Amino acid sequence: MQALEGIKVLDFCRNAPGMFCTMILGDLGADVLMLERPMTGERAAYEKVVSGIATPEDERKFATYDALRRNKRSLALNLKEPEAREIFYSLAKEADVIVEGFRPGVMDRLGVGYEKVKEINTKAVYCSVSGYGQTGPYANMAGHDLNYISFSGVLSMIGYSEEDKPAIPLNLLADYAGGGLCGAVAVLAALMARHNTGKGQYLDIAMTEGVMYMLAAVVSGFYGEGRSPKRGMSRLNGGATYYNVYRTKDNKYLSIAAIEPWFWVNLCKALGREDLADKQGAEGQERDDIAKFLEETFATRTRDDWFEFLKDQNISVGKVYSMEEALSDPHAVQRGMVVEVEAPEVPGGKVNQIGIPIHMSDTPGKVRHVGSVTGQHTQDVLLTLGYSLEQINDFKQREVTQ
Repeated sequence: MQALEGIKVLDFCRNAPGMFCTMILGDLGADVLMLERPMTGERAAYEKVVSGIATPEDERKFATYDALRRNKRSLALNLKEPEAREIFYSLAKEADVIVEGFRPGVMDRLGVGYEKVKEINTKAVYCSVSGYGQTGPYANMAGHDLNYISFSGVLSMIGYSEEDKPAIPLNLLADYAGGGLCGAVAVLAALMARHNTGKGQYLDIAMTEGVMYMLAAVVSGFYGEGRSPKRGMSRLNGGATYYNVYRTKDNKYLSIAAIEPWFWVNLCKALGREDLADKQGAEGQERDDIAKFLEETFATRTRDDWFEFLKDQNISVGKVYSMEEALSDPHAVQRGMVVEVEAPEVPGGKVNQIGIPIHMSDTPGKVRHVGSVTGQHTQDVLLTLGYSLEQINDFKQREVTQ
């Protein structure tokens, strides 16, 4: 048994934030049905140009390797057609969760917004994941992760110095954490609340606010002491010698995070500089001299040599990995962060995907199957809803479904 077994999720998402949210729910056992636009007309042309999906084989390969589509079935619906909306209404009657990632108002204009769903199913949890939320001056603005972390204040803190422009991180903070993770947490909380009240509710998840939420400690420092981290100047973003990355002899990098005094003392002993043990908080020229010493010292041996030397001396140390190294690290492998998934459509019959970090002793998550191509389960779903093969074929010919 899995934790969310029996929970039915309708997934209207097109991009990473919402898709990651429903991926989490699917990994934990929910039955996730993607409601996608048919891969015809403008969408087919767009995918061909942007994603390189030109053939059914391309689409199948893409879905097979795409973890954001795993554990999900796919029903293709053109919601501009009244018959497609009726199909959705039938599905919504039995749905536990609906997740969408469009700009505010889009779902209402299509006739599938929360108020309509609430008329059909008062127990449904309806989650909207957007950049700025459903209300406020920015609600209808276009945006991406970079914009959201800009408004949240995070981007101004990332980089090596105030003289340089902010460094752009991968789209993990707003898209995946602020949107996907916060959305999944909200859905789980709403399901728990429904257990007590018998009612569903509407969830308004703004990625910008999710990022600000992760700044809880920083905001506390700002209001309590007037502190605001500057690029490359605070102890946790490059301003400290004891919490930094250092280039090694083989042109790789080692991370040192000796925040606690005892870790710093242990590092100084290991490097033969016990005289620096009480200099952790050094500033100005003294700090620069310590930084130079560490830079020159770590440049004398390879990254892996340094790690083997330091890892058992009670020092916070890590190897800065490439993606390939991270996936093949024995610790990650032993912990199941790389899993093999059955995939009969590809040579060898299996593909590797990222594992599930939520380790549950009694109801563990599982990758049950690889991703589905658009419309792969349209016929099966419609037959379950009572439509005839004749009706289904008519829908496909008129591009109501695919």
